Amino acid sequence: MFSFLRRSLSRIFRYSGAEEYSRRYAVVNAFDGVVTILGIVLGSTLLGEASARSIIAAGIGALIAMGISGASGTYMAEKAEQERRIREIEEAMLTSLEKSVIAEARERAAIISALIDALSAVLAGLFVLSPYFAADLGLLSAASSFYFSVELSLALLFALGLFLGRIARRNLIISGLKSLGIGCATILLITLLNVFL
Repeated sequence: MFSFLRRSLSRIFRYSGAEEYSRRYAVVNAFDGVVTILGIVLGSTLLGEASARSIIAAGIGALIAMGISGASGTYMAEKAEQERRIREIEEAMLTSLEKSVIAEARERAAIISALIDALSAVLAGLFVLSPYFAADLGLLSAASSFYFSVELSLALLFALGLFLGRIARRNLIISGLKSLGIGCATILLITLLNVFL
């Protein structure tokens, strides 16, 4: 089953050329999911509205909105891009590719890109929210869940930076630290905003 799925995805990516885009969508939207939930956690805690249930509700609401927005936007953009490429190939070959393997692969590539877009944001965000699920079950205190959530978000941002460094064949540590800097900047800006408001 797994090997069949892997072969199918490999064929779709080969005929559509969408592997690079899908990888980019995954990283960009994982960043979005992490930073969005980090912002919710920090904002709620600094305002004193830090019950686990309220943060979970706000976080899941944001992730649902991000998932729907990301999936629909990506699908429409990718479908338009894939259709343009099909037309270019048809014009070059002077034949219709309407029912061809290439056209089918490109249609599926748009769907897969949309799913990757939505799932990467949602899963990354849920990972950062996970300490609050533990707190809601009585396994962690509210204070501990806050610190764990911030630590998880920074760790995930660093890991995403390492992944980007590997793709770009750059220094992994520097790439990871750049991504970590995004999280630190988010924390600093939200904290300063709370001080001045």
